[in-house]
Amino acid sequence: MVCSAMKGAGFLIFMVVFAALAAGPKESFDIAHFASPRGWRRIQSRGLLMFQVSRARNGQLSSGQISVFPSEPSHAPPAQNFEVAWSKLVVVPVGGIGQPQQLETEQTPDGWTAVTGTADYSREGAVFRAILINATGHGRTMSMVAIVQGQGFLADVVEFFKELDLVVTPAQLAPASNASTSVAVAESAPGGREGDVPVPGGGDSIGNYVFAAPKGWIRTNYPDGVVYVSPPYPNTGEKCQLTIFPMRTSSGDLLRDAIGAFQGLFKVDPMTRAPYPNPNIVKGTSPFGWDYLVLKKEIGGNGYYGETTTGVIVFVARVGSEVALIVGTSQRPLVSQCFGEAFPDQWPPFFHTLRFKNFREKVADEAIAARFLGTWGSYGGRAFIQYTFAKGGRYANGSAIGYTSRVSRDVIETTTYGFGGDGSWSIRGNTVTLTEDKARGSPDVGLFRLEQESDDGHKWKERLCVLNKVGDICYRREP
Repeated sequence: MVCSAMKGAGFLIFMVVFAALAAGPKESFDIAHFASPRGWRRIQSRGLLMFQVSRARNGQLSSGQISVFPSEPSHAPPAQNFEVAWSKLVVVPVGGIGQPQQLETEQTPDGWTAVTGTADYSREGAVFRAILINATGHGRTMSMVAIVQGQGFLADVVEFFKELDLVVTPAQLAPASNASTSVAVAESAPGGREGDVPVPGGGDSIGNYVFAAPKGWIRTNYPDGVVYVSPPYPNTGEKCQLTIFPMRTSSGDLLRDAIGAFQGLFKVDPMTRAPYPNPNIVKGTSPFGWDYLVLKKEIGGNGYYGETTTGVIVFVARVGSEVALIVGTSQRPLVSQCFGEAFPDQWPPFFHTLRFKNFREKVADEAIAARFLGTWGSYGGRAFIQYTFAKGGRYANGSAIGYTSRVSRDVIETTTYGFGGDGSWSIRGNTVTLTEDKARGSPDVGLFRLEQESDDGHKWKERLCVLNKVGDICYRREP
């Protein structure tokens, strides 16, 4: 493998060339052949290869983390694969980081296109550098992320990527199909009967429930329900759990049902407020006709802010005269890698696979589209995204990203970049399709939830959440 590194404007850029055949004895992960960085701690699972290191050098703390993610089939353009990976693997976990500050693309004789992006950011006075390398070729795409604090371990990161090869065997070549998006789309069957809709990604069932459990989670059957437990997550050892209970009699009030289930299982009142963490409550109606409510609350420890140990999700849905009950548990949302805020959340993908066998109602697409009309905005860190949906199937999109940099000891400069675009939109079943005018050949298809949210069960605000190839993004309705 050939690799060169150059420094420009204070950022490290990798020019990566992936070899067709690995040179010398190396270890392998997926299609990657690599040499472990010396002195770094290695953590590996089926879905992630990670190296970590941290030590003080010359009185300054330096740390590094390298994550190598499994390859995926893809026939999307390299730039699109990089954009998806940057949003999913850098923007979401780091938070408050915008677009790459440096971007380089390298095409190799062996059929790979490597796109490398870097961005510097600060946390509590320390400066970090995020580096993403996304390689596309041979019908596959693969991403590698490095997070480095200080200058101490940059040379190790350079050496790791210098010695890394990607080797695709004939059995790993992707079929000629567009598999660039990992979001499974469930569309309405003729007649709109939910029972005729296939469950995305395969399905499990218990009683009246049909669903697709998170990939790799282990199922255990009990007399009073089914439990799915995740494998231990790398670095933290966190194990998350989903419990699906048999249907029970409805009280006629979903919030009352959720509170009753929460109190019965965890012996605490989920509606307590400061100094305890406030509950988070959302309610909505599935495009397939059943009403639902999700109650989230942090518990454990002394129960106060910053002292909780467990995040709890209680989901209830009205299915005829009965109520469905599903409960999720994890570490507290701030740090959880399955039902958390800093890592991709497993709950939205699971929710979108959920069906009920004997439920035959459906909300008309036209009625749902009417609720989309208006302006919705999402704010996070220094980024802002806004959509305005109009009658006639047209939308306007605007977004902005801000960067802050110190130009002198006493002056901080803030630069904002704006983007805009128009296009068409449509609703079908539980999917929304956005087609930008200047990219008609690449529609963006997502699974949506139209909901109301509250922290007390009395005052509610509307929100629109869309799960697509970037992740799950929620927008609030604007006046």
